[in-house]
Amino acid sequence: ALDKKIRNFDRIFQTSQARANRLGCYQSNFIFGRSLVRTPRCLRLNRKIEDARRQLALLQEQRAATRGGQSRRQSDLIAALSRAGCRTSYQQETRRRGGGRGFMSWFEEDFWDTAPRRGLETSRIESFATYRTLCVRSCDGYYFPVSFSALPSRFAQDLRKCQSRCAAPAELFVYRNPGEEPEQMVSADGRRAYSDQPNAWRYRKEYVKGCSCKAVEYNPSEIAAANEKAESGKGQKPGPGGAKFVDEKNKAKPAR
Repeated sequence: ALDKKIRNFDRIFQTSQARANRLGCYQSNFIFGRSLVRTPRCLRLNRKIEDARRQLALLQEQRAATRGGQSRRQSDLIAALSRAGCRTSYQQETRRRGGGRGFMSWFEEDFWDTAPRRGLETSRIESFATYRTLCVRSCDGYYFPVSFSALPSRFAQDLRKCQSRCAAPAELFVYRNPGEEPEQMVSADGRRAYSDQPNAWRYRKEYVKGCSCKAVEYNPSEIAAANEKAESGKGQKPGPGGAKFVDEKNKAKPAR
């Protein structure tokens, strides 16, 4: 029942936010980022968005509290699976949770630390954590929500949703939910921070002509021209935006 309420308020939040974007309720501001256009319709929508956001936060806290009692049982189960050598991910999760209890946990931790790990890659993604997934438009860094709470196993599905809803090149980024903010999001593979991307938050500072999620407005040639202009004007080369990604919102549709 709690998960159903979360999904319901997440749907309200995303659809209301998408509608506000479509109606032009937000305007870009170089200093403050996006600001709300204070028309009666936009103010009503903003109240609905903020109410849904508050309800989601409260419900998420309730869910975290109810799952608190299950945490130790889950940790013990994962530790047992890792000792049995079932999967490397279980071993990684056991180390993250403290490695179990007692002498054997120390022995196992030392063993894992000295064992060869040629197949492992550094990543900030944890297999058993939940994440908020966001669709990031590569040509200007604009992003919109896909899923409110998703496991890494769902990232591929969310990526398909992301790219099906944006004509411009788009990539999936994620951040821990609960526990983190959008500013802390990283790529779905956990190896690249959004803030390190060449076009991070570019949409807040300038309008990139041709950079749109709408097929009729997306124009790679105009994006390339905007990139050349930005490069010549600032002496800095912005990131790619004119070529479609080959391989990389839930219900909220892109607004721009």
